[in-house]
Amino acid sequence: MADSADPPLPFQLWEYRVIHINVENNAPPEAPNPQVASQKLQGMLSPEFIAREFPQQYGAPPPPRHPAEQLQFFLNLLGKEGWDMVGSERVGVLLMFFFRRPLRPLPKALPPPASAQEAPAEEGLADGP
Repeated sequence: MADSADPPLPFQLWEYRVIHINVENNAPPEAPNPQVASQKLQGMLSPEFIAREFPQQYGAPPPPRHPAEQLQFFLNLLGKEGWDMVGSERVGVLLMFFFRRPLRPLPKALPPPASAQEAPAEEGLADGP
């Protein structure tokens, strides 16, 4: 029986990913404030309740990490997924990073089982008299 696998392509196929970072030097956004959140809710929830029930959003923020450390962490995550950075370019206030990795072939669909290929008998129909 002959192998039914597709012949290899004469060239490598790639998939691409583009990531952008805003490098504008604006002030960072203010930390969430339970007092402001309570006012937005027209006092339906007290600031104390909001701070207690949502500590991750309204607790003390973690100390900021240096931007280079943050970028290194993110790039390492992409590297673990097989992405290779092939370039970067600044576009206005955005720093664009371009990544590629070999395109993984889609798994071939298995043929349906032989029993599924047979036409099901229709119920309620009789053959002739």
